[in-house]
Amino acid sequence: MLENYNAKNIWSGALGYLEMVVQESVFKTWLKNTRGLAIEKELLIVSVESIFAIEMLSQRLEDSINDALLQTIGKKFSIKYVLSTHKIEQSSKLDAGKIKGSWINPKFNFDTFITGSSNYLAFAAAKKVCESPGALYNPLYIYGEWGLGKTHLIQAIAKTLKIKGLNIVSVTGESYTNDFVKSVKNNNLNELKKYRDCDIFIIDDIDFFSGKKQTVESLIHIINQLQLSEKQVIVTSYNHPNKINMSTRLTSILKSGLIVKIQTPDKETSKKYILKKFNDNFRNFDEKLVDFIASKKFTSFSEIEGIIKSLVAHSELLNKNISEEMVINIIQDYKLENIKDINISIEKIFSLVKYMFGIDELDLKSRKNDKKTNYARHFAAYLLIEKSNFSTSQAGKLLGNRNHSTIIYSVNKMKNELSKNVQLKAEIEKSILQN
Repeated sequence: MLENYNAKNIWSGALGYLEMVVQESVFKTWLKNTRGLAIEKELLIVSVESIFAIEMLSQRLEDSINDALLQTIGKKFSIKYVLSTHKIEQSSKLDAGKIKGSWINPKFNFDTFITGSSNYLAFAAAKKVCESPGALYNPLYIYGEWGLGKTHLIQAIAKTLKIKGLNIVSVTGESYTNDFVKSVKNNNLNELKKYRDCDIFIIDDIDFFSGKKQTVESLIHIINQLQLSEKQVIVTSYNHPNKINMSTRLTSILKSGLIVKIQTPDKETSKKYILKKFNDNFRNFDEKLVDFIASKKFTSFSEIEGIIKSLVAHSELLNKNISEEMVINIIQDYKLENIKDINISIEKIFSLVKYMFGIDELDLKSRKNDKKTNYARHFAAYLLIEKSNFSTSQAGKLLGNRNHSTIIYSVNKMKNELSKNVQLKAEIEKSILQN
């Protein structure tokens, strides 16, 4: 008879059934620490630890929970989910997970991550992983250029899952490699035990493993073991797995999950980021200044952050409100292009290179290594990155599958030369207009 049961017993029975039918990671994340609190007529009140859990249980797991109640008590209830009482919150704190490894920035969480068309897919994937770690996108592979928010996202994931009682190991590729070398040197496999025993394994900058065969082999074994145990693996990189010099086995493992790219910020995303930073740092400002800064082409959010910090410093040291003159002076130092002026096509870039150096597109893409061809290739890379909207990976592909480092070297070389050679810079600008 139903009157012989209370809320705690009913919900405990349902949990026992759910533990057998749902994935271990789902049960551990969303159900394990829930409690039956009370019954009011046909309403069962259940406490949960977060608003994310309320959404997960009431929407995505609703059918499974109804089945569990039918199987264990013989009837359905309407369920009301409420946040835990103070006593339950205290006990959950005792069970809170840990984050080992990389330093965690207190400002990096999902609420402070500015989203837009350039990064929303990565943001949404990171949130999904927090809902069902180990069950959906495993591994989750996030890649993109420096300063676009990869580290911000993985730290947001780590903090969210720590609150749910999971143990996280978050390391850079270099730190993992150092641990592996130490384990070989000391003939002690326990040096890597923390990676095998964690719930969530996060590797920041897997590019560091390029060419390191033994390190990669050890990593493959650890990832395989974690995946079999439905533990979540998260990886960041500057490149797609196909572009890194690693074993095909590791590349295949990384490609078996979800791969998402963070693009350079578009104008609207840049504006949202700049506006938030202005609101955080300045009491009074003209929004036209936000529009002016957002009209520039940025390669990363870190670049925007540098400008904001410069404005804050100037404002505080000079004891002045930020002004148009102050913004213009600081922006000039960064030598940023206006987005509206960036309209040079691929065809025009290759035509201009041939016009100025006599080197055609085929030679630029070839493996020719003479001084004239190399210089023309440096120049083409500079135009693709600085005078158009191409990323370093796109520019590298257009120039015969050159890698990120090669393109960056070419661009920096030309920037350095043009900063010293005003005549050459003027000739380039004139050629762009005339050609």
